[in-house]
Amino acid sequence: MKLYIETSVPNMLFADDAPEKRAATDVFFDWLRVTNDDLFSSEVVKSEIDRAPEPKRTRMIQAFAGLPITVLAVTEEAVRLSGVYVREGITPVRYQNDALHVALAVCHTLDVVVSWNMKHLVNVRKVQRINAVNLRYGLPAIRIHTPEEIVTP
Repeated sequence: MKLYIETSVPNMLFADDAPEKRAATDVFFDWLRVTNDDLFSSEVVKSEIDRAPEPKRTRMIQAFAGLPITVLAVTEEAVRLSGVYVREGITPVRYQNDALHVALAVCHTLDVVVSWNMKHLVNVRKVQRINAVNLRYGLPAIRIHTPEEIVTP
């Protein structure tokens, strides 16, 4: 599979208020080191991590260190598609980057967006609406799952 890892995933490594998700994320990052899946992230993720305060920023960068991750550049096509997701009311304007994560994965024909963002991404109704837009534009469907769902056999 081709997996796009968005910013909420490494961010959860430091969520003291969600110990179950934090533990699941630790397992996920261990799993990433042995999986044969293709791993992707983007310049959007890099930018979001760069804005994190220290020492969290350094620790999130270290979480990705050594992983064979392809960093996707932001394309005009993805920006346009993310704008459609926002105009359709799938993602609020304030959270345009969430729409951009999905659009990048779709435009690069990846299989799954991995996220802990339950409000804007890992949400069956949102995914259904995203895929309805994708179908209208002749684009592939996308799946959005938590790290826990990815590693569970």
